[in-house]
Amino acid sequence: MKIKAILIDLDGTITDTERVYQKNWLIAAKKLGYDFFTKEDALSLRSAWRPYGKELMAKRFGDKLDLDKLAEVTTEMTIEELKRDGTKLKPYAKEFLEEVRKYNLKVVLVSATRMDIVKWRLSEVGLSDAFDEVVSAHGTKRGKPYPEPYLFACDEIGVSPQETIAVEDSPNGALSAIAAGCNTVMVPDLTKADEELLNKLYGYCDNLMGVLDYLDV
Repeated sequence: MKIKAILIDLDGTITDTERVYQKNWLIAAKKLGYDFFTKEDALSLRSAWRPYGKELMAKRFGDKLDLDKLAEVTTEMTIEELKRDGTKLKPYAKEFLEEVRKYNLKVVLVSATRMDIVKWRLSEVGLSDAFDEVVSAHGTKRGKPYPEPYLFACDEIGVSPQETIAVEDSPNGALSAIAAGCNTVMVPDLTKADEELLNKLYGYCDNLMGVLDYLDV
């Protein structure tokens, strides 16, 4: 089927911000006395819809961890750090977005982050006008790893998921796009895909420019 749109994640895919969040999850956890919260716990929350994250943490820690409070402190610390030190892009992010335009495709940002933060971050890196649509999972019934963010994005631009390539860096994000029926290419950031996820992906590459190899247009 002809590809008509690229749907792409923000944190860890376009902006090199996921590692800042990950560091601050652990610092915030220590501040709040959650010494049992590990790096692996933080990684499992990447792009995750809050109720989904709460279920994960409840299974691991019962009622010992208040994820809402932890996420609030983590977000505050991350925004402060990015305002102070600036937001960096992932390798080839601008080049990739410029190259995709040559294919006459719709380009839609599909982020797990709040819309106000998304717009601020895009402004910081000079990409406010780089997308045909910007979707925040906070505006959908359920966020990643559920399919709603990607289904909503497809509805917004009038294409079927099968006519899109979705680009994600994290397992939760990739599973969201896969569940929606998108042709999903993973460009891993902090962790690689396991064998189960690899078998579900349309493609897998080291950097964004590699995604161009999957454009069958």
